[in-house]
Amino acid sequence: MADQDEWSTNANEALDISFVQAGQQSPVKLSTFRPKFTYPVFGEEECIFGYQGLNITIRFAAHNLLPNVSVKYDKKFKTVNDTKALDIEETLKEWIPEGEAFNRHHEHEWRADSVKVSFEAPTEFSFKIQYDTAASKWKPPGELIQSYKSQGRDFEIWCGDLTDTAIRQLIDRIQVLVSFFIEGGTPIPLDDQDWSLAKWRIFFIYEKLTSLPSSAASPYSLVGYCSTYRFNTYYPSTRTLTPEDKTPLTFTLPPEAPTQRDTAISTTDSSTAPFSPANLPSRARISQFLILPSHQSHSHGTHLYKTIYTHFLRSPICIELTVEDPNEAFDDLRDYCDYTHLLSTSTFSQIHLASSLPSSLFAKRPGVRVPTSHLLNLPLLSSLRQKHKLAPRQFARLVEMYLLSTIPPATRASGTARLTQKARAKSEEDRRWYYWRLLVKQRIYKKNRDVLAQLERLERVEKCEETVGEVVGEYERLLRRMEERKERRGNMEEEEEEEEGEGDKGLIEDRDAGEEGEANGMAQAVGNGGTQRRERGKRKVVLEEDSELEGTPEPKRAKEGGG
Repeated sequence: MADQDEWSTNANEALDISFVQAGQQSPVKLSTFRPKFTYPVFGEEECIFGYQGLNITIRFAAHNLLPNVSVKYDKKFKTVNDTKALDIEETLKEWIPEGEAFNRHHEHEWRADSVKVSFEAPTEFSFKIQYDTAASKWKPPGELIQSYKSQGRDFEIWCGDLTDTAIRQLIDRIQVLVSFFIEGGTPIPLDDQDWSLAKWRIFFIYEKLTSLPSSAASPYSLVGYCSTYRFNTYYPSTRTLTPEDKTPLTFTLPPEAPTQRDTAISTTDSSTAPFSPANLPSRARISQFLILPSHQSHSHGTHLYKTIYTHFLRSPICIELTVEDPNEAFDDLRDYCDYTHLLSTSTFSQIHLASSLPSSLFAKRPGVRVPTSHLLNLPLLSSLRQKHKLAPRQFARLVEMYLLSTIPPATRASGTARLTQKARAKSEEDRRWYYWRLLVKQRIYKKNRDVLAQLERLERVEKCEETVGEVVGEYERLLRRMEERKERRGNMEEEEEEEEGEGDKGLIEDRDAGEEGEANGMAQAVGNGGTQRRERGKRKVVLEEDSELEGTPEPKRAKEGGG
């Protein structure tokens, strides 16, 4: 039998993805790129057996995302017993819809009939794109909620839910890219009931082109999209029940929103409107967030996230915005957007970390227990978090980052060298630095309580100390990047004033891969041997667990993610 390597092809290298639109004589490519990984489609090895000189091309119409698959190769393996070449088209049909049926009746006219465009010859697809008379008048489905400029080009963000047939069709066509670019990403089930589909809110970014190669071309070209899902929130009863208490609990349904947009102002009689689960109080979760590779590093992710956040911030039924299993690059983007939002709304200016504690709290022995509320105004923090609809852990991290920025760099750079006196240090900044580290340790310990409880006390202290150092490094990096970004933006604004009409230059938003941060810092700290010296003696202050920053627990997820 022929050598297997001779007939195996790396799927990532064999697959090309492109977006096209009508040109002067034939469709033109707007962008071309390759997938990041293909294991969900072609298996863990990401190899395709049975071909030599293999090339797979998946083309999408840039506006309505109509797909087409083309498979070319030099040689194909002849079946020997049970060994045969992979049927690529059959494999991809599980991931790419076969599409609408089209048949050519006249030279420039297409009508629904019997030809499945997705897996038909490339010439059939090209003809459809080139002579689609409806393309020039096509608009994205849903509601236009935001417009912006970047590098002198126009972009629009559209929003709608999956009960809209047109939106559901776009997602059905494009969500194969989720499996190609999002680690562990899976397609959204589109055959669910309407009340569940109504909870899915989809946000599309489209570029609105001003210079078109053909009068038949659509001015719209996809840049990226995000899917969000709203989980109903149930509040625990404030009434204490006993076995003898037979009084039923009362529950009042919320009024029905008058339109599909939960941001609209009600003008109808809610007492007669039908009830929908989509209008119950809910937590919105960002599920899939994708900017096409050809449009990355131009601030589109920032624009999209900020638009989504603003949308749900204005929603009367959304109480919190969370994120499902974010990667490191998205964590950075989210931190930047949330941090700058709290900064611009003067939220941080209301938050202060105490630099001293009442002398009455200190006992003669070390290890005095101090409520967290003596260091931070916890009711205020809880109120601010709910006002800005941020998840508890995310808000706690942003507060920690801001409070760290208020401590002088020289004090931070000293590490623990200046904390020998701990809470009794003479320097006010040294005391604030000590208390800040205690707050971070408290959050880290509570998050990893089950793992740390298995360690000896001194080892627990060591691991927490090690992780705090990693958190400090991560926050320092983020603060530096924010400052650099602010400087770049200032320079760009000056250039735009000199070059009228050039438009927003865009800002780099994606973080370099490989940076290790708090997301997995604790797992590494517990798994690796400690390198920090053991802390001598007992700590002067131990914080009590009265933190209201924890808030209401987030809904459980299929995978562990950042909240």
